[in-house]
Amino acid sequence: MVRRKIEIESGSIVPRVHGLWGAATEKLIEARSGAVLMKSAHDRIEFEGGWSRVVDSLEEFWTRFFDEGKIKFSSFQPWAGAIDSKRKKDELLLYLYQARHQSQHGRFALDWEEAHVQIAPGFGGYVRSVAIFPDLTFEMDAPRLHLSVPEATVVFSPGRARLPMIVNKKERQVFQPPQHHAGEPLVSTSPIDVACVALEYYEQVLKNAFEKFGAGK
Repeated sequence: MVRRKIEIESGSIVPRVHGLWGAATEKLIEARSGAVLMKSAHDRIEFEGGWSRVVDSLEEFWTRFFDEGKIKFSSFQPWAGAIDSKRKKDELLLYLYQARHQSQHGRFALDWEEAHVQIAPGFGGYVRSVAIFPDLTFEMDAPRLHLSVPEATVVFSPGRARLPMIVNKKERQVFQPPQHHAGEPLVSTSPIDVACVALEYYEQVLKNAFEKFGAGK
């Protein structure tokens, strides 16, 4: 008599069941990966792709989180409904909700500052003349005040990302970039910082839900 472990058929898809709010948690993970992509982006396509992933995933998180919670826990809907009411009045969260619609309709996700060139930023000396050539090289006559001072450079800035004004034509509403969240002024309104603030908010909502309801309640 031989006893062996049953083999899993090659190429088969093994059944697996999500834990409590597992499907919602997946969307928070996707949102976090979008923020990481924004921070590491080398061009605007990557950066805007990360932004779209954040705003899409956060709204999908809320939908999955709310739908599962109201089915499993009788007291969940009043609790989460109060959070949803605040969510719809919060400058930052409401703006991201509208940004998600922009993303879904394939419109430009972000604005960008005008490109500019900095001539000898932080240089200690005199710039007598400078010439910039099409091959992105430059010549500069810029004597230094002291040999310990770094030589003058030319720095090109393609322009940083900015949150745009969002126009909801269907509802005839205009949403300016948010300045506040949870009643407090935002320290920064850069897309990366706004995305991270929102992500931390929703992660805390999920944590609070687990603490209040838990798998066994």
